[in-house]
Amino acid sequence: MINQVLQGDCTKLAPQLDDASIQAVVCSPPYAQQRKKLYGGIDEGEYPHWTARWMEAIKPKLKSRASVFIVIRPHIKNGVISDYVLKTRLLLREIGWAECEELIWHKPDAPPLGSTKRPRRTWEKILWFSLTNDPYCDLKACGNTTSTRVGGFAGSDRFDAGDVVAKNQCRELKKGTSRCADVVTVPIGTMDKGVMHPAMYPQGVADFLIKTFSREGDLILDPFVGSGQTCLCCIRLKRNYIGIDISEEYVKIAKDRIAKFTE
Repeated sequence: MINQVLQGDCTKLAPQLDDASIQAVVCSPPYAQQRKKLYGGIDEGEYPHWTARWMEAIKPKLKSRASVFIVIRPHIKNGVISDYVLKTRLLLREIGWAECEELIWHKPDAPPLGSTKRPRRTWEKILWFSLTNDPYCDLKACGNTTSTRVGGFAGSDRFDAGDVVAKNQCRELKKGTSRCADVVTVPIGTMDKGVMHPAMYPQGVADFLIKTFSREGDLILDPFVGSGQTCLCCIRLKRNYIGIDISEEYVKIAKDRIAKFTE
C-alpha cells in the first residue's frame, strides 16, 4: 500500500500498513484547541496521550532507523506558554521514544500572528523522534557549500572547552559542503497559492526533512496529510508516500493536487 492518500483516523488505518516499511514520518498534527472550527480540536489536557496513541500505532510500521518529525508550537494562554507540547515530549520519552533533537523552521515573512503582547512569531519547532539514538540521516544532503570557518571555535579553544567540537571534526578553514544547520529558513510566501487549507507548510520544510532523513525509493508517511504537501514533495524527490487525513474534504484536496501534479 504505497502512493495513496487514505481518509480516516490514522490510529485505525495504521494496522493496514506494512510492518517495518516507513523510513520517515513528516507531519504537522492539529495543534491543541487551535482552529477548532476547522479541525474539531484536541483538548490540551488530552493532547499528550492523543499523540502517544498515534505514535504507538505507527511504531510497528517504522524501519529500525526511521525518524518521526512533528511541526508544532504551543500558543500563549493567560500570558504564559501553554505546556501541552512540553508534556507531550516528556510522555513520549517516558514510553520509549528517543528525542534526537529539536529543529527550527524559521519563517522570515511570517504574518503578525500570536499574542499582541508578545513579539511576532516567526518560527515553529520541528520535534525529531526515533526508536533509536542512531537514526538514518544524510546531514550534507541539504548542507551549504562553504569556505568560512564556523564562529566560536577560537573562544572554545582558548578556554579548553574540548567537548564543544566533536571528535575528529576539522577546525581548519576548508571548502566543501557543510552539515545542515538545525534551523531551516523557508518563507511563508513560497507556499502554493489558492489551496483551500488553513495550515499548510511550504514545500521547503518537507523537502529539507525528506532529503536529509531518507533515500530515494524510501516510504514517507504523513498521518495528517491535509493539503498533500508532503506527498507532492515525495513525488518530486523520488520517494514513495502514504498520506492519511480524517477530513474527507482535505483528502480530496490532496488527491486533486497530486493528480494535477502528475498528469
